[in-house]
Amino acid sequence: MKKQEDILWITRVLLWNDERAFSKIMNKYLPHIHRYFLIQTKGNEALSKDLTQETFIKAWQGLSNFKQISSFGSWLYRIAFNTFISYTRCSEKEEALQPMNCDTYSIVYSESPLSEKEEELRKAIYWLNIKERECITLFYLEEMSIKEIEKITGYPKGSIKSYLSRGRTNLEKILNDNEK
Repeated sequence: MKKQEDILWITRVLLWNDERAFSKIMNKYLPHIHRYFLIQTKGNEALSKDLTQETFIKAWQGLSNFKQISSFGSWLYRIAFNTFISYTRCSEKEEALQPMNCDTYSIVYSESPLSEKEEELRKAIYWLNIKERECITLFYLEEMSIKEIEKITGYPKGSIKSYLSRGRTNLEKILNDNEK
């Protein structure tokens, strides 16, 4: 589905309150938003589903606020980002997001199975701090530009580059420690 199709579906939702049209949009973005939350919650499937659902409820309720300044995907990720930030405001909740035993669950990120190295990388991302994890996820896994990440997170361009750099360095350390 192209961006023009997104606009078509959004228009149908806004003009006729067409739930099927919103369902089309939701089906396109749901796997991406869910994956984003799986990584941010360090593999907590139940919490990821709850946050994904909350994001789409907020999107449905706030769709009239979508002004097409950015892509619908960026707008939706901004909602997801804010939903996660609201969730983690309580420091106890962030402490509760310690990486889970990665051998006890299976996460499907794509239709093709992940190689051992890819799976190891995804598990290593869980150990990054929140800002590094957010930027690494959006840049490398969701293939967003720094400009899009800036719109989603509100972080300055220089900070994003710094989080990406530190995130890569920390990932390298984590992966090297796992090899020992």
